[in-house]
Amino acid sequence: MDERILNASPEELAKLQQDDINTQLDGIWFYDICNLSDQIQPKQDVTTNKLISK
Repeated sequence: MDERILNASPEELAKLQQDDINTQLDGIWFYDICNLSDQIQPKQDVTTNKLISK
């Protein structure tokens, strides 16, 4: 997570800061949320090209 913060763009830092504020208000530890989201792999976009023969 620290690496992610150090290499984040200004936009990403703003989102992380807002997430940190929200988790503080909810009583959840920010690093637990971030580590969980890092473990969830995004779904890959699987596209197929179909050949149509006439």
